[in-house]
Amino acid sequence: QTINVNDTIAPVAPEAPATVNVACAGEVPAMISLTAVDNCSGTITVQGVDAITPGNCPNSFTLVRTWTFVDACGNTSSTSQTITVNDTVAPTFNQVAPANISVSCDSVPNPAVLTASDNCGTATVAMTESVLQGNCPSNYQIVRTWTATDTCGNTKSVTQTISVSDTSGPVLVTEIPLKIMATCDEIPEVPTLVFTDNCSSTVVTTEPVITTSEIVDNVYTITRTWTVTDACGNVTTVIQSVHVTQTTDVTEVLKTSCTNEDTPYVLRDLLTNPNDVPADVVWTNVDNVGGFTNGTTFNAFNIPAGTYTFSYTITTGLCPRRIEIKMTVDTDCGVLPCESIVIHNAFTPNGDTINDFFDIEHIEDFNCYPSNNVEIYNRWGVLVYETKNYDNSSKKFEGISEGRATVSKSAELPTGTYFYIISWTTTDGQTVNKDGYLYLTR
Repeated sequence: QTINVNDTIAPVAPEAPATVNVACAGEVPAMISLTAVDNCSGTITVQGVDAITPGNCPNSFTLVRTWTFVDACGNTSSTSQTITVNDTVAPTFNQVAPANISVSCDSVPNPAVLTASDNCGTATVAMTESVLQGNCPSNYQIVRTWTATDTCGNTKSVTQTISVSDTSGPVLVTEIPLKIMATCDEIPEVPTLVFTDNCSSTVVTTEPVITTSEIVDNVYTITRTWTVTDACGNVTTVIQSVHVTQTTDVTEVLKTSCTNEDTPYVLRDLLTNPNDVPADVVWTNVDNVGGFTNGTTFNAFNIPAGTYTFSYTITTGLCPRRIEIKMTVDTDCGVLPCESIVIHNAFTPNGDTINDFFDIEHIEDFNCYPSNNVEIYNRWGVLVYETKNYDNSSKKFEGISEGRATVSKSAELPTGTYFYIISWTTTDGQTVNKDGYLYLTR
């Protein structure tokens, strides 16, 4: 009998493990051992092989795991398991997103630094910033967005909105007193103010508005108001108050007349410079003396001896000026003694009608001083003025050159120190010489 044994039946493979879906490559399960059953005795070998089909990122692919069984006669069978890897989970931030805030334009914080973690590995964080402009350059919104991205492009974002506003007006940089006490002849100049702003590079400063109050008890107030605006319309107002006390400058004019002399005097004509007062000036009869008519003329005839005052106050300008004519009525009408010549060594020819010329008191009394000669030199010894019979009226030095060819004739002389030489004769034929320094200020 011949018996032929021939194994042609493959082993019976076991059921494959169930299909698996995972998120990360690190979650793929390890290969397990499977055992097949064969109809014949003998050893069955098994080999597991993974075949990978890549996806679009490290954690996106398909793995087919195949176990192949071989019996002792080379008959084979196999079973396969499919494992799908697909990362769809976004990263998570390691820090809490910054809260929405409202800040001033000079207090905008630096961006926060955020990090993120991912279920399958590492993640990167990028920050972008956009600005939404408001109604002025310093009013706007900043939107900061942090985006975390893993290796498969899964993303997660957080945002912070910063509302920026400018509510502060410009700040004064210049140091100035806001309240000043001054006299009318020493009112300080209007200062030039400098402002800065916390948000705007430029500010708009208006010219100060200056108002003057009414005068009450010789005191008034000058108010200077500056209004400054920044680019967002915030306004700062600075007010400086100058409290001014008026002081009255009194000029006395002395004149002597006789009680038995029937001579009317026009008071205005007694002034060294009649143009100091208006032509139609009405004087105040301070002592209510008789002989005063029309507010302009005084006649000492039959007036009791004494000194009587007539005054006029000039109210134009910052400081009032009062001119007082003191008329001395004398019962002795003999020849009055000559008044001494008084040389005033400073004057201010600036056109304000006050102290505008070189005043030599009483030199115009040609009954006492029949002749005189006045010479004025500059600091280099150049003659700038010369005249005979100086009279404080038609002949007077007003700071105008009338010298020789070395100085421009009729030119205004500069502020400075000059030298005078004055000589005059007296009624007894004596010649008096005087010299000294003369100060000219404009």
